[in-house]
Amino acid sequence: MTIPSFTAAQLAAGAPGPETALTIGVLDGVHLGHQALLRRLRDEPQKRPLSPGGVTLHPHPITVLRPEVAPSYLTSLEDRMELMRDAGADWVIPLTFTGEVSEVECEELAGAFVDRLRMRLMVLGPDAAFGRGAPKDTAERMRKLGAERGFEVVQIEPLMHDHERYSSTAVRRALADGDMARVSALLGRSYRISGPVVHGFERGRTIGFPTANISVALDRALPGIGVYATRARVAGHTLTGATNIGRRPTFDAGHLSIETYLLDFEGDIYGERMDLEILARVRGEVKFESVDELKSQIAKDVEAARALVS
Repeated sequence: MTIPSFTAAQLAAGAPGPETALTIGVLDGVHLGHQALLRRLRDEPQKRPLSPGGVTLHPHPITVLRPEVAPSYLTSLEDRMELMRDAGADWVIPLTFTGEVSEVECEELAGAFVDRLRMRLMVLGPDAAFGRGAPKDTAERMRKLGAERGFEVVQIEPLMHDHERYSSTAVRRALADGDMARVSALLGRSYRISGPVVHGFERGRTIGFPTANISVALDRALPGIGVYATRARVAGHTLTGATNIGRRPTFDAGHLSIETYLLDFEGDIYGERMDLEILARVRGEVKFESVDELKSQIAKDVEAARALVS
């Protein structure tokens, strides 16, 4: 099977000018392991005139191969591409993963990189596997093909953190545990979510703690339910926040919401886009017996957030 015409068009449309060095993968989250891969991608071509870039698969192959599994992305596609550029890629091509693409052999896909992107160097991660069936011997097959088609293959060694390999799965696990220190250590930066400020039930306003609710994509990975110290950027302001990610068990135990009390701020920011940097977990979710008990705890949460962010 040859690569689908739509896939070929995507590669051709994103083709940079000179000969290239590239890597391929999902690279969700662009964690420190990915960053090491992209640095190697950037540094290797300094030995020869190659343009370093990446092909990122989207949506995640699991959504096509196992549609019953809901995706959980650490970054949006746009943010992922920007982070990849920041880490060393001169160019990034998002390659739409479809049922047709899943049937393409790794040799056929690499051949398309040679033909469409003038690939002369492929840099692979320690567990690189792409193409039909994601074969474990992908790197070996690439070296064999490279000898025939005129490209080199470099594979980096695993990068470890605290006896655990850097991986998107490790980040999601730490995120679900609310362990933001570990999340930051794996990513090399604080975890961020963003979205427009939308109207909520405005119950916080009635108890003296008005909150800004943001709407995020349903496929975005979120920290475990609880209260977090955050830093918010919205409408030109950078503010400390106490953010509740949960279901409001004291009131209605409804759908999951992301509500941030912005310290030392008053103003109408509905419709504005808010970027929320999640720094530390303050506590887990609790159902309170009374509104007064809830208000007392929120006051403590606010002071805890202030101390953690300052």
